[in-house]
Amino acid sequence: MGEMEKTAPATEKRSNILRWALIVLYGLAVVIFVGYANVAPTMILIVGFVFMLLHAPRRYGWKSTVVFMALAFAISTILEDISIHTGFPFGKYHYNSVIGNIDRVPFAVGIIYISVSYLSWSLGSLILNRADRHLNKKLNIVALPAASAFIMCQFDLVIDPITSTYRNAWVWENGGGFFGVPLVNFLGWYLTCYIFMQLFALYLAKRQNSQPNVPEIQSRQYWLQPIALYVLICVGYVAQYASNYANTAQIVDMAGNVWVVGNRFETAVTVMIFTMAYSAMLALANPFRPSA
Repeated sequence: MGEMEKTAPATEKRSNILRWALIVLYGLAVVIFVGYANVAPTMILIVGFVFMLLHAPRRYGWKSTVVFMALAFAISTILEDISIHTGFPFGKYHYNSVIGNIDRVPFAVGIIYISVSYLSWSLGSLILNRADRHLNKKLNIVALPAASAFIMCQFDLVIDPITSTYRNAWVWENGGGFFGVPLVNFLGWYLTCYIFMQLFALYLAKRQNSQPNVPEIQSRQYWLQPIALYVLICVGYVAQYASNYANTAQIVDMAGNVWVVGNRFETAVTVMIFTMAYSAMLALANPFRPSA
């Protein structure tokens, strides 16, 4: 019994160090390689996914973590592919990638959904006073996915116009009013994220009494980590703006609207401050509450 008691804290310590190391690695990469267009989304994909694998099982166990990943990946990929073919729910668009696709959707897209939605879910849980541990309350079963889906969409609101209209990773075939991106895209993102988060909330609610209750999930550091990684994603946009603010080149979306590149990055930072950064600030209040 004594050996088991010694092993558990050692495992938690290693896991904690690895998570902080990932967060620091991400922060360094997005600043050092700010001039490389593909670094930020690649780092979000890799670091965010590995971080979730080190973080989520501590509070949900591996089975529930796999359920979260499967729901996020499958539903996002299916709805994205449907939209590419039909225009619902995101609007008409197509990816320029032809390698590593599931039909017409890059495999990496589903991983991005997993990575960022886990951070969004974690912030939503904190903002609602750790609602994921109180799903015996029916309001939390709906409020948690509803709030977390909004936080997830804040990320897309900032990244989509840069990655699509400017960097051309995907193309909005009819353009759109938000720097080449249509309103329906963000509505589609919300619907998609809400569906898989709502299903996960219902799944967790049925297993509420069997969730792990390891000491680590009561620590302040554990909850500061997803906030820190989310904040560093915000910092990445500031670094990109600093690198591109003087860029006066013009880009044209598929509807013929003309956008100035530097203005696009300024808008990204403006939106980020009053959406993503605000959500991070609200979540940050929870670990420092006297009752936390």
